[in-house]
Amino acid sequence: MTENNVRRLWTNDELDEALASLRAEEPTGRRTLAAANNALVNAVRSLEGKSIPAPETAPLTEFKGKPASRAGRRWWISAAAAAVVIAVGVTVVTSGADSSGPTSASAPRVKFLSVRQALNTAADKIHVIGETPVPAGKFRYVATRTWLLWNDSRIPAAFAGERLTETWQPSDFAGQWLLKTAPTGSRKWLIGDEQTLKAGTEKLNGGHGADLSEYWPSGEWRAAGGKFPGKAMAIVGRSADEWGAPTEQRLADLPRDPQQLYDLMAADLSVVNKPKLGGVLDIAAQLLKTGTLPADLKESLYRAVAKIPGLKVTEQVANLDGRTGVALGVDPVDGTFRMEIIVDPATGEFIGERRTRLKRDDNDITTAGINPGTVTFSSSVQTAVADEQGVVPPGQ
Repeated sequence: MTENNVRRLWTNDELDEALASLRAEEPTGRRTLAAANNALVNAVRSLEGKSIPAPETAPLTEFKGKPASRAGRRWWISAAAAAVVIAVGVTVVTSGADSSGPTSASAPRVKFLSVRQALNTAADKIHVIGETPVPAGKFRYVATRTWLLWNDSRIPAAFAGERLTETWQPSDFAGQWLLKTAPTGSRKWLIGDEQTLKAGTEKLNGGHGADLSEYWPSGEWRAAGGKFPGKAMAIVGRSADEWGAPTEQRLADLPRDPQQLYDLMAADLSVVNKPKLGGVLDIAAQLLKTGTLPADLKESLYRAVAKIPGLKVTEQVANLDGRTGVALGVDPVDGTFRMEIIVDPATGEFIGERRTRLKRDDNDITTAGINPGTVTFSSSVQTAVADEQGVVPPGQ
């Protein structure tokens, strides 16, 4: 073998990234991806001396057995890559022949094999697109729809109630901001119904019905530079610190180097002292849902989040209030719930966050009866440019 014939072998990570991103711009259905996957598998089996082909309709599955060693896998990578080229050709033909199936412009069109791939794709998109500037005299409108679980096992009744929080940020960051919040009245019942709630609360309160206004209070505040009072921020479910309500100078000062940004978030006292609350991912969500991050900071933040230990792709197509993206989650050390952020890699858009209960806990009336897998909190964020403060832009 001559020196010119020596080619560098791909690592496992490089191969996985290539497999997932090849022809990412082409719409791909499950049968198409299965065909590509099986072409690769059959090529490998042939090299291993196995003659039994993979079924033509075999669905895509995650590898769950004991993984092969890196050294053991590398010898067939070159031949396997050739099979991938054939499989990609199959993908193009199949997707071109069948255009009658349902499509979603915002749904991910490629299966993301890693957190790094999903977040780097989103960061790359932001790098290209940039940010939408707020023209002078206009306002950045940020609408956050939050669903919060209410439960009382003594009744028993449980439902998720919706709150709408709206912010109008002036083009001059230091100018006067407006914050409004109120419950929408929408409820998703998990246990019981309205009649169950009414009868149960009257029994518990000596004939008086339920007054849930303390759980979903309304309010309106104005503040220069977005520095709203702590009570207002608590009501809307955001911290009033430098992460949940960053000043313009704070946003400018945060490092753009992903490692430095990650280290800064990891060193925050909320992470060090309360690791059960979501850690770095929670801080990142606080920043993202402000809707005020400059494009270069948002790009770096995605790359920093990819460094969180234990973060994984928890759902390829997660739906949050009708918008879809990739869910990226981490489980706290006590395993009580999973925290996730949902990002659309195709646009770089932050869609929102959610928390899902992983363990049943019947020791408290606010958690009793809630089964594992129940989403106990979620919030979705949308931004637009408004002509007037206090006026919702068209289409929102």
